[in-house]
Amino acid sequence: MKRIEYQEHLRRQGMPEDRIEQRMVIVRDFVAALADPATGDIPATAGKEAVRTLARRLVAEGRNTLANLSALADYTDWLGHRRLWVALTEVMDCHNALEVLASEVETRLGRRMRDGIFREPLPPLGAGEEERCAYTRAMMERMAELISPEEARLAWYQVQHGIPAAAWQAGDTADRDKFRRCGDIDTFFDLKRQERDTLLTRLRDEHKLWYTVEITDAVLAFIKNDPEMEVGKREGDKVFVSKIPYNAVRYLQASDPAMKRYFACHCPLAREAILQGHPISPAICHCSLGFASHYLTGLDREFTGEVLESAVKGDTRCRFVFHLGQKTDGTTPPDPTARRPSDAAPRNQSTG
Repeated sequence: MKRIEYQEHLRRQGMPEDRIEQRMVIVRDFVAALADPATGDIPATAGKEAVRTLARRLVAEGRNTLANLSALADYTDWLGHRRLWVALTEVMDCHNALEVLASEVETRLGRRMRDGIFREPLPPLGAGEEERCAYTRAMMERMAELISPEEARLAWYQVQHGIPAAAWQAGDTADRDKFRRCGDIDTFFDLKRQERDTLLTRLRDEHKLWYTVEITDAVLAFIKNDPEMEVGKREGDKVFVSKIPYNAVRYLQASDPAMKRYFACHCPLAREAILQGHPISPAICHCSLGFASHYLTGLDREFTGEVLESAVKGDTRCRFVFHLGQKTDGTTPPDPTARRPSDAAPRNQSTG
């Protein structure tokens, strides 16, 4: 299915021939597995179930590598096959989160504690959300037995969806520069809201996704009407942040509270628990709290954060509060809109 054209596309991108051939091996197998025999084309309806079947096969064959899945995501994106691209992206989403958590537990509490909590091998890349959720639930039950709730929250806070620290640096640095230009917190958040609305409006107009989120007129209006959403709103020395629902279109359409929670939740390790009606520890939501802390890294302030609401613990949205403290040079600003930020990165942490 347009494989020759895709090879030419890769050549134009400057990919070496040996790498192109390696990529085309997995692409050819992918097309053979999904294509309609009569037409040779991948059906427009192919999506999550097709990718789940393929992922199980790749696991069984030992070919469930991030490189292979990323290659297939690139191919489906080039094809413009949105359903398959989203499904492949979801398979890879937070793929290393449990590994990062295990490492954090070991760093904080030692190897014996890590081995006590993570007794079984981690789910393989390509495992379905049911398997990932079952593993996470059992692991967190052991975590609750072996360490304090505060230790669990602090460990999850550092996971931040499994995104490595280096990947945050450019955005954090850009936000510090923007804050210096803005001069105060509220002006900075106003700028970030303008940037959010401009980006999402363009994505709606171009019929493109924001990560995996479809931006319709209703979704855009919903986000623009919430100053906290994906940016933050200051009230005194507190900043409130709420998340855009993971499947915003279905979220706005849903009337059943459980389904609304499911469509709100971003976590592939936990959202299956909402469908099952089988609770999982909300300590996991401190992973997203850590992710959201980067919205404040430009402020040159120490802060602590709390999870106020989360879909995992029964709410229909995910909402956090961050308590602003001293500037990172140890001084206390006279008010929340103090000026003259420095270049130092804030020291962030989670509380209960």
